[in-house]
Amino acid sequence: MMTCKEILESLSSYVDADLKKEIVVEMERHIGKCSECRAEFDTLTMTLKLYKHVDDTPVPSDCHDRLIKVLKLEKMKAKPTDASSDGTPEV
Repeated sequence: MMTCKEILESLSSYVDADLKKEIVVEMERHIGKCSECRAEFDTLTMTLKLYKHVDDTPVPSDCHDRLIKVLKLEKMKAKPTDASSDGTPEV
């Protein structure tokens, strides 16, 4: 029998239909009896349903361009440098 912890850890896989049939049956049995796991399951499924119905509002082009510039700058900052302090590569 699965524990609540195991059920909660497997909820995403359950929702994604990425589990073996015998595990699905055991999870459904547990969720049917355990109000706490049922509440977690209901919350997750409702969140997913609401998310799927959200309109895909396009990002304004000027905002998109600024975001890309910021991301490129952040990427450049994060790159480790293998150069010495005078700008020549170390050997």
